[in-house]
Amino acid sequence: MPREDGGEVLEKSRIVLAPPSHKVLFERAAKECRKASTPGVRNKLKRRKTKDLECVSRAHKYIVNSLRKIYERSPFIDKLHPFYRELVAISIDTDRYKQCLAAIATSEKILEKIYFDVRREILSASEVKEVIAARRAYFGRTLSVLKRLDKCLRQIRRAQKILLQLPEIEVNDYTVVIAGAPNVGKSSLLRALSRAKPEVKPYPFTTKSIIVGHIIGRDFRIQLLDTPGLLDTPLSEKNRIERQAILAMRHVANIILYVVDVTERGGFTIDFQKRVYDELREGFPGTEFMVVFNKIDAATEEDLQRARESFGEEKVAVSALTGENVDELRNILIQKYRESRSASLET
Repeated sequence: MPREDGGEVLEKSRIVLAPPSHKVLFERAAKECRKASTPGVRNKLKRRKTKDLECVSRAHKYIVNSLRKIYERSPFIDKLHPFYRELVAISIDTDRYKQCLAAIATSEKILEKIYFDVRREILSASEVKEVIAARRAYFGRTLSVLKRLDKCLRQIRRAQKILLQLPEIEVNDYTVVIAGAPNVGKSSLLRALSRAKPEVKPYPFTTKSIIVGHIIGRDFRIQLLDTPGLLDTPLSEKNRIERQAILAMRHVANIILYVVDVTERGGFTIDFQKRVYDELREGFPGTEFMVVFNKIDAATEEDLQRARESFGEEKVAVSALTGENVDELRNILIQKYRESRSASLET
């Protein structure tokens, strides 16, 4: 299956968190208002106008700039690379997210109208009490707008926090997706092959999201993705955690490294692991697969023979725990990268 190109990556560093509530935004705007200086003017009306104009201007600028940063620097789902677009879609309510960003963007025009209306009222005021009334009207009307945005601000903040937890993946890098049933040693293998330090524990489903590692040399850079464990269910029936693995394989994988626990001590039989493998091969017929037998440090010859009979002769058998044959596997991946690069240069 050819990899998909085009679309933006998820730039988490650009995201500006929405405030926890409209009250927080309003209170900060009021604080900006209080920074307005008192001009050294004898005329009481002019002095009041100057100060309150600055007060309203400061508050308005703070609110509008804050809202603008939220909607301009939050990811636009439809512009993302297909991998990220689908990953986001299984993580948040994208329809609600889009509606709320649109509501925040639209509110700027309303707030601008309020500001310029009040500004005219202050400038045309003939008495101090009219200036004060106009300033109060500004904050009252602005607060009403922000109140209507409260649910959206909270929604966007929740979504942003989820987005900030998503993996940062270079969608154009040569990518090896490490896949397999739960507890077969995928995370241990990632740690052995790269500098990544994923959580490794002796029970299934430790990996609940994609973990990124790299093999880097003078003339190569290979991205490794450790994916959540897969069960023997159809691709369409995978749960949210499993679907992250499927998305990585669908959109960014140059090669899928299928890891097999030949000892079966992780809780899944060879037959089960072969069913998962067959399901993947059927779902991704155009993607290169490479089977790796793992945990050979604890395996018997009978274990290896049973795995060979099910999967065929392995490409390489390793122990992610002891490091046995890991260098050989790393060199195979580097060679595959170079072959892929040569092929792409020829086309």
